[in-house]
Order: sequence, then C-alpha cells, then structure tokens
Amino acid sequence: MRKLSLLFILLFLLSGLVGAGNYLQQSNGKRKVSIKSTTGVPVFRSPIYSPIQVFIYGNVLMIDFRESMEGILVKIENVETHETILLKSYDAQVGTVIDIPIYETGMFQISFSTDTYQGYGEFMVYE
Repeated sequence: MRKLSLLFILLFLLSGLVGAGNYLQQSNGKRKVSIKSTTGVPVFRSPIYSPIQVFIYGNVLMIDFRESMEGILVKIENVETHETILLKSYDAQVGTVIDIPIYETGMFQISFSTDTYQGYGEFMVYE
C-alpha cells in the first residue's frame, strides 16, 4: 500500500513537471495569432487569407504586412479590463514588420481597420 502511494505521488509530480514544461514552451515560443477578416464574403474551399500576419513571441507582438496598406488603424485592447493598449495608424509597405512590446499579462484582442479591410485576432501574453 505504501509503495502504491509513493508511485501515485511520483506520477503526480512528473505530470506537474510536464505541464510546467508545456507552459514554458507555449509562453516563450513564437506563436501565430489567427486573424479573422470581418469584410468580404468567405470562400469556404480556399484557405483563409489575411493581408496581415501576427505573431507573439514572449511579450512582443510582431505585425507583418503582406500587402501595402495606407492609413491602417491598429488597436490592441485588454479583453479582461477593456483598456486600450495601443491605438495607432500606420502606412505600411509589403514586408513591413512592426514590433510592439506588451507590458501586461492577460488576454488581448488586436484589430485592424482600413477603408477596404477589417480584421481581428486574440492572443495571450504569459510574461
């Protein structure tokens, strides 16, 4: 009985280490933020295309413009507190990458708006 209890405790501790390792891997790795378009009619047989790619690496948000866009309004909002972290307009050329550090932890929403395109995505900052 005592050996069985020790085995359960050891398995519990090992599962906690694996969970902590997964958390560290998720928080420190580069993760893609899925951007959903709110304009246009979706084509269900083709892959979802966004003229903007967004990645989160630790606490730095990287916005990669795949098309030229003038006057694109970028808004980042904390979903839990509804506090606006960033509200800024950019003129971006193809290949422009903007790095934005996020100094808080929590769930955030990023949204993009121009005359011809609107999109949004959600991401989590762990650090």
